[in-house]
Amino acid sequence: MIPRDRQRRYLPQVMLLLFILQPVMDVLSYWLDALGAGNTVSLLMRFVLLAGTAVLGFCLSRRKKVYLLLGVVLAGIALLHGWACITAGYAGYSDPVYDLTNFIRVAQIPLFTFCFITFLRETGESGYHAVEQGFVVNFVIIVVVEVLSALTGTNPCTYANKGIGLLGWFYFANSQSAILSALVPVLLMQLIRKKNPWLLAAGTAAGFGVLYLFATRLAYFAIFICAAGLVIVLVLSRNWNRRTAAILLAGALVCGAGYGVSPMARNQQAQKLVAAQKQQEAEELIAQTEQENGTTIEESPKICLMPVYEEYLGAMMDRFGADRVMEAYDYTTDVSDLKDWRRMKITYCSFLMEEAGTAAKAFGLELADMTWQGEVFDVENDFHGMYFLYGIAGLLALVLFLLYFVWLVLRALWRNFRMYMTLEAGAFGVACCTLLLHIYCTAGVLRRPNASFYLSVVLAVIYYFVNIREYPQRSDR
Repeated sequence: MIPRDRQRRYLPQVMLLLFILQPVMDVLSYWLDALGAGNTVSLLMRFVLLAGTAVLGFCLSRRKKVYLLLGVVLAGIALLHGWACITAGYAGYSDPVYDLTNFIRVAQIPLFTFCFITFLRETGESGYHAVEQGFVVNFVIIVVVEVLSALTGTNPCTYANKGIGLLGWFYFANSQSAILSALVPVLLMQLIRKKNPWLLAAGTAAGFGVLYLFATRLAYFAIFICAAGLVIVLVLSRNWNRRTAAILLAGALVCGAGYGVSPMARNQQAQKLVAAQKQQEAEELIAQTEQENGTTIEESPKICLMPVYEEYLGAMMDRFGADRVMEAYDYTTDVSDLKDWRRMKITYCSFLMEEAGTAAKAFGLELADMTWQGEVFDVENDFHGMYFLYGIAGLLALVLFLLYFVWLVLRALWRNFRMYMTLEAGAFGVACCTLLLHIYCTAGVLRRPNASFYLSVVLAVIYYFVNIREYPQRSDR
């Protein structure tokens, strides 16, 4: 057993290693999947890493009761969720291993948060500097991977079907978008502190360039959130520097001026062209059906719309019936609505929840029930996913967990705005906002361990700033 003092001495290096392993495991997962080996190896690595971190955090913690309480809460939610799956009225709890594996991905968030709070409590500023270094090192690793993928012609592209976006050897685009959006403001904050305009300009070009080339809307918008957010932070934290602000805003303006030729805009234009083509095909199919059946869509909407709905919503209609699906979509003929995967999956899971009963509404559905005829209807929005998978109880627990950190920030700023409103705190606040935006708009954070790791770290750093860090003049007045 390693002595406790040695554990603390090497803890900053351990924290940095945890960071470095994140993109390494992402690249490994990508290549294992690309080579047809599946993700079992990388998944086991993540679970082993989570277990090891949890054990280390528990052993070092001076507040072990908090860890035990978290374990009781997570175990209670898991057990009640399992009971709800058994009583849902389908085929029972058909695949508990698959379902509980998904639960562990969610449970990682508070567990990693608790562990990093413990690590920061034990290491202080040395641990915090390891976190800052982790953000920089991981950004550099990701950029190197993206460049290598482009040079070798193995970039899978953010939107593979259109060949658009510089993704690199990473598996899930929305998660990678969230990670980059969180890394960039913390990276730029550290460059701002160095007071070297050339270094800041290079970092701004690299950070905003990576987000610009990534091609998702959220990554593109993160450029402007980051630039505006950091400029506001410069003002509020009394670190105003006209040259620094000019560099950040110039970077955002260049990206804004390049909107028309950006990968994001090209993807949107391609989507509009496809949507227009699909709409024309649908209208022609409806007209043909009207002619063949001697009726109109106003007289017989179900008959006239059936071929179009079968093309886009066939699996859901097979599962729940044509009448129910058409009524939910208000008999629309707008193909952009019919081919909207997010709406389709939310509608499917809403139907499941209605059938499953009270227990499911309280504690969620089984993940396997969200697959039908080979199509996966697991929702593409994290907050919706928490409700459908873990019910009101799971969603409420997560929201309360996140709101606790919001309350910590608001309380601290109310008590002593000048002391707590620092450049560092502002940068991590911007990172937190970009992660929360991805949580709201995508399913790329809460159930994706590679992205949720950064959410946990950001929350732990917020706790460190408010409750642990020693300030020169610590006063609540």
